[in-house]
Amino acid sequence: MNRFDTNAPSQRDVTDARSEIERLFTDHASAIFGYASRRLGRDLGGDVTAEAFAIALERWASFDPTRGTELGWLYGITSNLIRRHWRTEERRLRAIGASATRPDTSTDPLLRVEQRADAEVQLETIIALITDMDSDDRDLLMLTAWEHLGPAEVADALGIPVGTVKSRLSRLRSALRRQREENDDE
Repeated sequence: MNRFDTNAPSQRDVTDARSEIERLFTDHASAIFGYASRRLGRDLGGDVTAEAFAIALERWASFDPTRGTELGWLYGITSNLIRRHWRTEERRLRAIGASATRPDTSTDPLLRVEQRADAEVQLETIIALITDMDSDDRDLLMLTAWEHLGPAEVADALGIPVGTVKSRLSRLRSALRRQREENDDE
C-alpha cells in the first residue's frame, strides 16, 4: 500500500475499525470464547477466539448490519474456524462421552446400575450421531443447544435463511428422537 493507492484505507478508517472491534470484543468475547471452548477445549478456544476477532478486524469494512447482527457475524466467523478444527472437536466429544461413563466412585457401585447403563448408552448414541453429522448440521445444533441462539440468530451466524434453520433443526430433532426410540426398544 502506498500513499497513491486510492483503495487503501485511511488511517481514520483503520482507527475506526479498531475501536469498533474493541467494542465488539468487550461486548462479545466471553460468548465467543465460551462457544469455541465448549467445542474445542479452552486452549484452542482461546486461539480461535483471538483469530475470530483478528478476522473481524480485517473484514470490518465488509460487515453489513442489514444482513444480521454483529454477534451473529462473529459466531459465523467462529463456526468457520471451528470447522478447521473438527478432528479436535470430535476427539473432545468422544472424551466427554468416555469421562461421563466412568463410574462414580463416591457411592456404592451397585446402586443405580441400570440407570447408569441406560444413560451411558444414550450418551454414546448422541455422541455418535453428533460426530457423524454433516458439519453444517453440527454447527446448527451446537449454536442452538449450547449457545441457546434462536433460529434468526443461527441463520445470521451461518448465513442461511431462517426457514432453512427451522427445517434442519426439525429434521435433526426427528433423527435424534428416532434414534432414542430405537435404543429404548433394544
